[in-house]
Amino acid sequence: MEKGVSLYLTIVILSVLVTALLALITISVSQIKIIWTLGDSVVAYYAADTGIERVLYGLYKEGYVPSLGDCRYSDILDNNSTYEVCVSDSSISTIFSTGTYKKTKRRIEVNF
Repeated sequence: MEKGVSLYLTIVILSVLVTALLALITISVSQIKIIWTLGDSVVAYYAADTGIERVLYGLYKEGYVPSLGDCRYSDILDNNSTYEVCVSDSSISTIFSTGTYKKTKRRIEVNF
C-alpha cells in the first residue's frame, strides 16, 4: 500500500515541477522577444529623428517651404531602416516623422 502512495506522490511532485519549468520557459521566451523588439524600436526612433533633421536642413539651408499635408521627404537608410516625414494637415509648423525598422515604427512630432 505504501509503495503505491510513494509512486503517486512522486508523479504529483514531478508534474508540479514540470509545470513550473514550462511556465518559467514561457516567461523567459517572451522577455527575450521584448528585448529584441526594444532594439528595433531604438533603430526606428533614430530613423525618425534622421527624417526630422533632413526636413530641418531643407527648411533652413535649401529654402524648402512646407505646405499642409506635404510628405516630400522619405528615404531608406544604410541599416535598412526608413523614414517618412509629413507636414501636418492643420499647421505648417508641425512636422511628423515616422521611422520604421523591421516591423517596428516610431513617430516623432516637432513644432517649430
